[in-house]
Amino acid sequence: MTVNTYSLTFLTPCFCAGAMQGVAEIRPSAIRGQLRWWFRALGGDRRAERDIFGGIARKEEDIRSSAVIIRTSDIKLGPTWQPPRVNPNSNSSYVWFFASKSADGVRWKSEAVIPPGTTFTLQIARRREFVSPLFDYALACFLSLGGIGLRVTRGLGAFHCAERPFDLQTMRPVLNAADFAIEDCGMTGSLNATVDRIGSLVKGTRKQKGWTNDLKHGDETPSPMGTSLKRQTSAIYFRPVEAGGSLRLIVFEAPHDRVLGSESRRLTKTVGQVPSQLVEAPRV
Repeated sequence: MTVNTYSLTFLTPCFCAGAMQGVAEIRPSAIRGQLRWWFRALGGDRRAERDIFGGIARKEEDIRSSAVIIRTSDIKLGPTWQPPRVNPNSNSSYVWFFASKSADGVRWKSEAVIPPGTTFTLQIARRREFVSPLFDYALACFLSLGGIGLRVTRGLGAFHCAERPFDLQTMRPVLNAADFAIEDCGMTGSLNATVDRIGSLVKGTRKQKGWTNDLKHGDETPSPMGTSLKRQTSAIYFRPVEAGGSLRLIVFEAPHDRVLGSESRRLTKTVGQVPSQLVEAPRV
């Protein structure tokens, strides 16, 4: 059995829980789910996914147990993080709002959050040997650009991997080859400043593109940023990464035909265009 070990540190609050929604927990199943997402988004088919991650099938001979075992250990919590009061008119509400309302609000307390600065050890073990460059790419992307828990598309649950720190020159060709787009939005600094920047870009870009998001009146345009009314996740991910003790904002967009329903797809991507199509909301 081959075992690879990684040291991870959370950069942003992680809302990840098990059966008890009000208790924070780093779950191997959440990590497995993210690895599967990356595998599919990078172009993996169902059979290859089942061979590696396991799964059921119509024919008994096609049923597979997982070839990958995921373990977490040595969890050391960072300083207690207190969820802020959410101002619905602020840019940051585009990041915090749904997390604050999840499970009727029981997650919006310090006990239900894995705080920034938390460290843990991740082990990826191969129960049986297999050769899959696509799995290797999926793992590399997860370690460099992944996250776990609620609102990973808006930058929550982001972490830094000591063994696989984010490097744009390394990741760009991998993502471009799989029809992703990626854009560097520069230094953002603190957690609060980063959250405000993400919210501003979500709000401003939605308005610029005409992607309405009026949940109060049930008026929402299906778009690459996802929809709440029809439960469609976003293809556009805002990802804080570690940069010299501060935070930098990276945005990437997955291939629409692999992660979006037909109503949300567009002919061209928003991310990675010149000039940038990510627009900040006007300051009020």
